Amino acid sequence: MKYSIVMPIYKRLDVVDYCLDSIRSQDLQPLELIAVDNNIDTYESKRLNDKLKIFSKKTKIPCKVIKSPKNSGAIARNIGAKMANGDFIAFLDSDVILDKNYYQVLSKYFLKNKRLIAIQGLDRSLIDYQKSLIKSRFKQKIIFFFEQFFETSFLINKKIPYVSPSLAVAHPNSLEDFELKSEWISTCAGIFKKNVFKKYNFPNQFVTYSNNEYLILSHKLFKDKFGTMIYTSKAKYKDIQTQSGRIKKIPLMYQIEAYDWFIFLKLYKLNSIDFLIFLKSRVGHLFYNLVRSILKKNCSFRNVYHSISSCFYPLLHIRQIYKEDLSFYERDFM
Repeated sequence: MKYSIVMPIYKRLDVVDYCLDSIRSQDLQPLELIAVDNNIDTYESKRLNDKLKIFSKKTKIPCKVIKSPKNSGAIARNIGAKMANGDFIAFLDSDVILDKNYYQVLSKYFLKNKRLIAIQGLDRSLIDYQKSLIKSRFKQKIIFFFEQFFETSFLINKKIPYVSPSLAVAHPNSLEDFELKSEWISTCAGIFKKNVFKKYNFPNQFVTYSNNEYLILSHKLFKDKFGTMIYTSKAKYKDIQTQSGRIKKIPLMYQIEAYDWFIFLKLYKLNSIDFLIFLKSRVGHLFYNLVRSILKKNCSFRNVYHSISSCFYPLLHIRQIYKEDLSFYERDFM
């Protein structure tokens, strides 16, 4: 399998070496590494170039560094997909560490299944999280059940990896082996056939960290019956979840609400059941932000105001969202 790795990079130069080391150790080496530089700071761009030159020299893997016109994970992935020479595109976040057989294991699925268009392995962080729930205290269990009921986070212990109208994605039980058809594939460490990008792409309207852009692409593929997608526990990786490169709390709250309305209106028809599930998740986000502020003893007027304001923010711009115009968020927070 000839595959290209596409990696958007914004900051995270303190952890990207771990990711590069895991690429270097792969049993099945990539055709190339395409790093899309989202850095605004010239110094950080230079450091990135230096690191990739050393990586390429050590591994003999050709590296391309492409400067993105805007700090956007979605735009960076579109650029990388267009520039890739491989028949398959392995998107990879810069804070991910792959098991050494990750790409070798997943490549065999494409050989067996001609209808397969995308695949992902299992994040070991999810295994750790599910194990911690077993031993967790009462307060942590309450928070978990709250998140599951309001669908404010990912869903677990589901037999089918589906996408809820709340935009929460369902994971199988990570404590058991599984190999299932999926309604979604993450770009954290997912592989897609390149021909997908002749017709589909990520939303260029999304800027900065670009929450949930993978849903626009992968769930649309599922709904259009473009091909089969698989989620398997046979290959694993670790998302170390660094805070570097992520946007601050308040802009993030507004981004989640605005972008999620965009995604919902793009993927779902406005029938009453889907809309009520989506609204329930919005109420859950509001409660979650307020309760989190209380528990962290950070329940200031400012935090309460932004928790409430962010929920109504998309409604003030609903016409623009219908027209797939998110420039208002960029204007307000960039």
